[in-house]
Amino acid sequence: MKTTRFYILLSLLLMAGVAMQAQELNEIVWSPDSWVSSMVFEDAHTFVAKKTVVDFNWNVAEIQFVRMNDEGEELASQQLFSGEEYNTEVVWTSPLQRLSNGNLVLFYAKRVVDIATFYRVDLNDDLSFSTLQLDWETDDYYDDDRTFYPYNTGVVINRDGNAIITYPPHSQYHLNGTEAMQLLKFDAEGQLVGQRLMEGYRGQDRHHTLPALDSLGCRIILRSNGSPKLDCYTLDADLNTIAVKENVEELSWPYQCCRFAYLKTNPANGKTYSNNTINYPAYGGNPAIVEDIMMSVFDAEDFRQTNYTWGLTTQSNDGAGILQSIGFDNDNNVYMVGQMDNVMANEFLNRNLYIAYLDENLNKLGEIYHVDDYVYMVKSMAACPEGGCLVSCHKIHEATNEAGNCLIKITKETLVGIDEAHAAGFAVAVAYPNPGGNTLNIRTGLQNAWVEVYDLNGKFLRYQRITDNVTTIDVSWLDSGMYVWKVISNGKEVESGKWIKE
Repeated sequence: MKTTRFYILLSLLLMAGVAMQAQELNEIVWSPDSWVSSMVFEDAHTFVAKKTVVDFNWNVAEIQFVRMNDEGEELASQQLFSGEEYNTEVVWTSPLQRLSNGNLVLFYAKRVVDIATFYRVDLNDDLSFSTLQLDWETDDYYDDDRTFYPYNTGVVINRDGNAIITYPPHSQYHLNGTEAMQLLKFDAEGQLVGQRLMEGYRGQDRHHTLPALDSLGCRIILRSNGSPKLDCYTLDADLNTIAVKENVEELSWPYQCCRFAYLKTNPANGKTYSNNTINYPAYGGNPAIVEDIMMSVFDAEDFRQTNYTWGLTTQSNDGAGILQSIGFDNDNNVYMVGQMDNVMANEFLNRNLYIAYLDENLNKLGEIYHVDDYVYMVKSMAACPEGGCLVSCHKIHEATNEAGNCLIKITKETLVGIDEAHAAGFAVAVAYPNPGGNTLNIRTGLQNAWVEVYDLNGKFLRYQRITDNVTTIDVSWLDSGMYVWKVISNGKEVESGKWIKE
């Protein structure tokens, strides 16, 4: 009898998707000592990236430009920095950006003794490059007490070849206890042609520098000292303020879409998209919300927030956000990547992958989730021009501490097809929090679907239609223990798993 009951239970668990191991992802590159970031596609299947190579102590050994295809083959490479130069002098590098003429460019800042300077790097087709020192130097950019991290410096390249660089200068804080924003404008020859100090703004509190609609000035998102609101200032080519959009987060929870976020403007439609990775109760967030990746869209004309939607992670104090986590394909569809913390019932699972596929107005076209025994820390992503995306991650095995870096290819079919998602190692529905309490949340982007809940003996307990991306089921009447959930779509079971009520 006990043996029979054991096999019945095992059969139920296997049927419920209590998996031995998740399907492997399509890792087109895996390396223990290097990763790619800041990827820019040149055509449908080839991209250029900035690549970091580290030694056995995880010190940077080299920074390279590499050209690769979307099958992971490296076609060419060129060293940008030696490890010694990067580790001792370089204090900031920008992502790769495309000029209006199609060429690629990157900016960086170096500090020699106490003097910092900016440089511009222009890439040629063969990945050789020219470096131009900009007409500017200062001892106000960097000090040992208030180190500038990459997200404290911004750059916008305009259609006329001019570049606007923004950063919060230290001297203002040291002089009067408040912060400010420094704006520098350089022409294509590297000459300083404009400068402005915006005093009384919280530059250290994560500002965002974005292209202006006319692609001659810039937009900068800031909050003034003592203000809870984030406002967007549009500046003209002479760095004068010509428009202010107050409280850019007017539709969403306070401090959600821009405070700890990565923002990117799509040059094809002028709209700006935000991927925020935290629901921070200390800053006005709602602690009851656990699906706390917020994705927002702002219109091109006046930076008005027109829509937002939730993704999935869990409560986290990781205020750094996810850099380079937004991309656009040739149809203006939007791709956003996030990290899920402990959404599954496994003590070894920490950060797993969440990927959203949306139209330009943030209506969801697909949503997939991956979980296995690794911690995934997203380095960057790039949308493939014809659909799908590449995601660069650092990964660590929770049990063995085996570490490495991977570049994952995700096709458009994986994002919209159930069988394709499963074959690529992704789920199309998840239950969270797990373990949970009196509510069971089922998250899925599937339409025409419903959820069924069973006990471990196979007894049917609850049915509920999926009406939104998150379906909340009242299970307060259930005893503590383990249960099985199933998502049925178009009459077919497409996802299932175990869920523990504490």
